[in-house]
Amino acid sequence: MKVLYQTRYNIFTRKGGDTVQIMKTKEFIENRFSDIQIDINSDPKADLTSYDLIHIFNMLRPQETILFMNNAKAQNKRIALSTIFWRSTEFERQGQMGLRRMINRMIGYDGMEKLRGLYRYYIDGEKHEGTLMLIKQGYTKLQREILDQADLLLPNGEGEMELIRHIFKPSKPLNYLVVPNAIDTGIFGYDTRTERDIVLCAGRFEPRKNQLNLIKAFNGLPYKLVLAGTAHETQRKYFKAMKKAIQKDNIEIVDELGHGELRKLYGRAKVHVLPSWYDTPGLVSLEAAVSGCNIVATTRGTTREYFGDDAFYCEPGDIESIRRAVTEAYQQPHNSRLQARISAEYTWEQTADRTVEGYARLLGRQEPEVSAG
Repeated sequence: MKVLYQTRYNIFTRKGGDTVQIMKTKEFIENRFSDIQIDINSDPKADLTSYDLIHIFNMLRPQETILFMNNAKAQNKRIALSTIFWRSTEFERQGQMGLRRMINRMIGYDGMEKLRGLYRYYIDGEKHEGTLMLIKQGYTKLQREILDQADLLLPNGEGEMELIRHIFKPSKPLNYLVVPNAIDTGIFGYDTRTERDIVLCAGRFEPRKNQLNLIKAFNGLPYKLVLAGTAHETQRKYFKAMKKAIQKDNIEIVDELGHGELRKLYGRAKVHVLPSWYDTPGLVSLEAAVSGCNIVATTRGTTREYFGDDAFYCEPGDIESIRRAVTEAYQQPHNSRLQARISAEYTWEQTADRTVEGYARLLGRQEPEVSAG
């Protein structure tokens, strides 16, 4: 079986959770199934002759995804779509900053995305057919067209599918298979030798991840907070606001870390907190949980689907809620039950097997066996 992965053009220059998902899925499928070859290509006009199916990632940039879809359909290829979908009107109206928040309150989600499309087309270099389609058809309509063309959806959770059904109201049942987010147990694990004395928040610095409210919450807490990440150039204003909000010396910001250094920080953290406006559920939260941290997560998205009653939840827009959840998590002993469950149920091996199950279903083939060794 030969599969082509297609996704946003800046997948490696502006890395995110989808970057990890794509690379780890490819790595573990190829390691476990010797007869499956996977290529990655962001060319919307690629020759697909040699591929059995096309696996496209990410509905959040429909101006690119629709071009991959149209190209695959024109060449009669079956399409799997990892939806990587979220939408939060609440976030756009409350969590965004400055002018963007004000415009969202006036013209709504689709209006804001059209404006962003115009900016991308005329100023930011995305002068192509897909951006024009977004401007003319609208964000939601273009995403609905993507859903209609996909042969199989691969969401990260049932909650993601519920949101898709709620927003797009499909006229027929959607063909889907849940493929969970996961951790690499070869990299992350519980180290009993370390002294845990900090609260950690790892991830890109941006309004959706909500580090600004977390900092405001920590200005009234006795614990040490370490924020590990980086801000894209488009989020410099947000990063500046984060630094300005720090009032005490119990808050430290460090650069984005490699796996080795991040593993050490997980080992020092009694709590990992990600108070996002929406998450599915956040790869760093899974990594932190398997590393022995108690988890504070947002109430929005698929977090409860993954963590159940084994995490502490906060309302992203409520600073007191964040403060309370962190305090409760810090005061509780290590949750070994959550650590064991993540290690057992959310690994890249399982993600690979589940994805290949989807491929076999799409192609009407028997599911290939895992390679020996």
